[in-house]
Amino acid sequence: MHLSLEQAAALLGKTRRQVVYMIEQGRLPAQKVGGRWVIERAALTTDEDVQQRATQREARFQAAVEDALAPAGKHRRYAFADLKGVQLATPIYRELLARGAPWEPAAAQMRVCLDQLAVGCHRYDRREKTAAYRAARDAASLAAMELWLRSANADEPLVNTIEQELLAAIAGLLRRSERGGGFE
Repeated sequence: MHLSLEQAAALLGKTRRQVVYMIEQGRLPAQKVGGRWVIERAALTTDEDVQQRATQREARFQAAVEDALAPAGKHRRYAFADLKGVQLATPIYRELLARGAPWEPAAAQMRVCLDQLAVGCHRYDRREKTAAYRAARDAASLAAMELWLRSANADEPLVNTIEQELLAAIAGLLRRSERGGGFE
């Protein structure tokens, strides 16, 4: 039975790219048929440990996604409004808008942060999800700096909220998306 790269990767607990590398290195016999790699099922040496690790990576990734959501225990698909980062950034953004024109640069950065959190929430690809969360983190950092520069008060409460709570929530999303496994 012939398998595609994706099927072989799933059976081996590897990514598609890792399987191509194995083929190129001669560690996995394969042939091109119609411009696509095919691997004979009998050529795969899958052991139960490899299969189990792949299943565990997938389960950890799923658990990380669920853990990043707030509140827990809902029986519907999650939305960006369920992310703790969105719940923290939204009131900050609204307060900055209410403060008026001098605070617009910080409000604009918070809007970028919220937009990137929404993008990351709805991405399936782990790399795209991670890139969006990194962009959200960067925008939140820039918003904090704008607040710091424009504030006459060194104890601007929004800076503290961004640095201590929002950035921590985004860091949690990043850790989960970066170490999650199984979905390439």
